[in-house]
Amino acid sequence: MRPDFARAARAILVSSAVAWLIPAAISFSTRTQAADLTPQQQVEGQLMCYCGCSDLTVRVCSCGTADSIRQEIASRLGNGETPDQVVAAFVAQHGEQIRSAPTKSGFDLVAWVTPFLVIALAGSALVVVVHRWGSRRMSRTTAPGAPPAEEERHAPTPEERRALERVRRELRERR
Repeated sequence: MRPDFARAARAILVSSAVAWLIPAAISFSTRTQAADLTPQQQVEGQLMCYCGCSDLTVRVCSCGTADSIRQEIASRLGNGETPDQVVAAFVAQHGEQIRSAPTKSGFDLVAWVTPFLVIALAGSALVVVVHRWGSRRMSRTTAPGAPPAEEERHAPTPEERRALERVRRELRERR
Protein backbone atom coordinates (compact mmCIF):
# COMPACT_ATOMS: atom_id res chain seq x y z
CA MET A 1 0.00 0.00 0.00
CA ARG A 2 1.37 3.43 -0.96
CA PRO A 3 2.15 5.72 2.00
CA ASP A 4 -0.01 8.57 0.65
CA PHE A 5 -2.98 6.22 0.17
CA ALA A 6 -2.52 4.85 3.69
CA ARG A 7 -2.46 8.38 5.09
CA ALA A 8 -5.64 9.30 3.22
CA ALA A 9 -7.35 6.09 4.36
CA ARG A 10 -6.35 6.81 7.96
CA ALA A 11 -7.76 10.35 7.68
CA ILE A 12 -11.03 8.99 6.31
CA LEU A 13 -11.32 6.50 9.16
CA VAL A 14 -10.62 9.16 11.81
CA SER A 15 -13.15 11.60 10.34
CA SER A 16 -15.76 8.81 10.12
CA ALA A 17 -15.17 7.84 13.74
CA VAL A 18 -15.55 11.45 14.85
CA ALA A 19 -18.74 11.80 12.80
CA TRP A 20 -20.23 8.76 14.55
CA LEU A 21 -19.15 9.93 18.03
CA ILE A 22 -20.78 13.36 17.72
CA PRO A 23 -24.39 12.02 17.74
CA ALA A 24 -23.56 9.83 20.75
CA ALA A 25 -22.21 12.84 22.65
CA ILE A 26 -25.27 14.91 21.74
CA SER A 27 -27.57 12.08 22.81
CA PHE A 28 -25.76 11.76 26.15
CA SER A 29 -25.94 15.52 26.68
CA THR A 30 -29.64 15.59 25.86
CA ARG A 31 -30.37 12.72 28.25
CA THR A 32 -28.56 14.38 31.13
CA GLN A 33 -30.39 17.67 30.48
CA ALA A 34 -33.76 15.90 30.22
CA ALA A 35 -33.18 14.23 33.60
CA ASP A 36 -33.09 17.67 35.25
CA LEU A 37 -36.53 18.68 33.88
CA THR A 38 -39.97 18.01 35.29
CA PRO A 39 -42.31 15.81 33.22
CA GLN A 40 -44.28 18.96 32.32
CA GLN A 41 -41.13 20.69 31.00
CA GLN A 42 -40.09 17.54 29.09
CA VAL A 43 -43.42 17.43 27.25
CA GLU A 44 -43.38 21.19 26.60
CA GLY A 45 -39.89 20.85 25.07
CA GLN A 46 -41.03 18.05 22.74
CA LEU A 47 -43.98 19.95 21.27
CA MET A 48 -43.99 22.96 18.93
CA CYS A 49 -46.41 25.80 19.49
CA TYR A 50 -48.85 26.01 16.57
CA CYS A 51 -49.71 29.68 17.12
CA GLY A 52 -47.99 30.74 13.91
CA CYS A 53 -46.10 33.66 15.40
CA SER A 54 -42.75 31.84 15.48
CA ASP A 55 -41.14 28.41 15.42
CA LEU A 56 -40.78 27.88 19.16
CA THR A 57 -41.44 24.99 21.47
CA VAL A 58 -44.35 25.25 23.89
CA ARG A 59 -41.81 25.54 26.72
CA VAL A 60 -40.26 28.71 25.20
CA CYS A 61 -43.18 30.40 23.45
CA SER A 62 -44.99 33.11 25.42
CA CYS A 63 -48.22 33.47 23.43
CA GLY A 64 -51.73 32.63 24.60
CA THR A 65 -51.83 29.47 22.49
CA ALA A 66 -48.74 28.13 24.28
CA ASP A 67 -50.38 28.93 27.64
CA SER A 68 -53.45 26.87 26.72
CA ILE A 69 -51.25 24.00 25.50
CA ARG A 70 -49.30 24.11 28.79
CA GLN A 71 -52.60 23.96 30.73
CA GLU A 72 -53.73 20.96 28.70
CA ILE A 73 -50.38 19.23 29.29
CA ALA A 74 -50.65 19.87 33.05
CA SER A 75 -54.23 18.57 33.04
CA ARG A 76 -53.28 15.38 31.19
CA LEU A 77 -50.28 14.75 33.45
CA GLY A 78 -52.51 15.44 36.49
CA ASN A 79 -54.97 12.79 35.23
CA GLY A 80 -52.19 10.18 35.36
CA GLU A 81 -51.00 10.14 31.74
CA THR A 82 -47.26 9.63 31.17
CA PRO A 83 -45.24 12.21 29.25
CA ASP A 84 -45.06 9.82 26.27
CA GLN A 85 -48.84 9.40 26.29
CA VAL A 86 -49.35 13.17 26.36
CA VAL A 87 -46.99 13.66 23.41
CA ALA A 88 -48.70 10.81 21.53
CA ALA A 89 -52.11 12.44 22.12
CA PHE A 90 -50.91 15.76 20.70
CA VAL A 91 -49.33 13.98 17.72
CA ALA A 92 -52.60 12.09 17.10
CA GLN A 93 -54.55 15.35 17.27
CA HIS A 94 -52.19 17.67 15.32
CA GLY A 95 -49.92 15.36 13.30
CA GLU A 96 -46.17 14.68 13.36
CA GLN A 97 -45.33 18.32 12.60
CA ILE A 98 -46.12 19.25 16.22
CA ARG A 99 -43.00 17.41 17.37
CA SER A 100 -39.99 19.66 17.98
CA ALA A 101 -37.68 16.93 16.63
CA PRO A 102 -38.20 13.73 14.65
CA THR A 103 -38.32 10.47 16.57
CA LYS A 104 -35.15 8.40 16.81
CA SER A 105 -36.67 5.29 15.27
CA GLY A 106 -37.87 4.06 11.91
CA PHE A 107 -37.53 6.33 8.90
CA ASP A 108 -37.13 9.42 11.12
CA LEU A 109 -33.73 8.06 12.11
CA VAL A 110 -32.54 9.15 8.65
CA ALA A 111 -33.12 12.78 9.68
CA TRP A 112 -30.72 12.29 12.60
CA VAL A 113 -28.02 10.32 10.78
CA THR A 114 -27.90 12.08 7.39
CA PRO A 115 -26.28 15.37 8.47
CA PHE A 116 -23.46 13.57 10.27
CA LEU A 117 -22.98 11.17 7.38
CA VAL A 118 -22.80 14.06 4.91
CA ILE A 119 -20.26 15.87 7.11
CA ALA A 120 -18.13 12.73 7.36
CA LEU A 121 -18.24 12.09 3.61
CA ALA A 122 -17.52 15.72 2.74
CA GLY A 123 -14.63 15.83 5.20
CA SER A 124 -13.22 12.62 3.78
CA ALA A 125 -13.54 13.87 0.23
CA LEU A 126 -11.87 17.13 1.22
CA VAL A 127 -8.95 15.25 2.78
CA VAL A 128 -8.49 13.15 -0.36
CA VAL A 129 -8.72 16.14 -2.71
CA VAL A 130 -6.28 18.26 -0.71
CA HIS A 131 -3.90 15.32 -0.46
CA ARG A 132 -4.01 14.77 -4.22
CA TRP A 133 -3.44 18.46 -4.90
CA GLY A 134 -0.46 18.45 -2.58
CA SER A 135 1.08 15.32 -4.12
CA ARG A 136 0.63 16.67 -7.66
CA ARG A 137 2.21 19.96 -6.68
CA MET A 138 5.17 18.18 -5.09
CA SER A 139 5.71 16.05 -8.19
CA ARG A 140 5.73 19.12 -10.44
CA THR A 141 8.30 21.07 -8.49
CA THR A 142 11.87 20.32 -9.46
CA ALA A 143 15.21 21.42 -8.07
CA PRO A 144 16.83 24.47 -9.70
CA GLY A 145 18.94 23.45 -12.67
CA ALA A 146 17.27 20.05 -12.94
CA PRO A 147 15.77 19.06 -16.27
CA PRO A 148 12.05 19.74 -16.56
CA ALA A 149 9.57 17.02 -15.70
CA GLU A 150 8.57 14.68 -18.51
CA GLU A 151 5.13 16.24 -18.94
CA GLU A 152 6.68 19.71 -19.31
CA ARG A 153 8.93 18.64 -22.23
CA HIS A 154 7.44 18.83 -25.68
CA ALA A 155 8.70 18.72 -29.21
CA PRO A 156 8.88 22.20 -30.78
CA THR A 157 6.33 22.94 -33.45
CA PRO A 158 7.54 23.96 -36.94
CA GLU A 159 6.78 27.62 -36.13
CA GLU A 160 8.83 27.38 -32.94
CA ARG A 161 11.72 25.76 -34.84
CA ARG A 162 11.72 28.57 -37.43
CA ALA A 163 11.66 31.24 -34.71
CA LEU A 164 14.49 29.50 -32.83
CA GLU A 165 16.57 29.26 -36.00
CA ARG A 166 15.98 32.95 -36.73
CA VAL A 167 17.14 33.90 -33.20
CA ARG A 168 20.28 31.77 -33.55
CA ARG A 169 21.03 33.32 -36.95
CA GLU A 170 20.64 36.88 -35.62
CA LEU A 171 22.86 36.08 -32.67
CA ARG A 172 25.60 34.79 -35.03
CA GLU A 173 25.34 37.91 -37.21
CA ARG A 174 25.81 40.25 -34.25
CA ARG A 175 29.10 38.65 -33.22
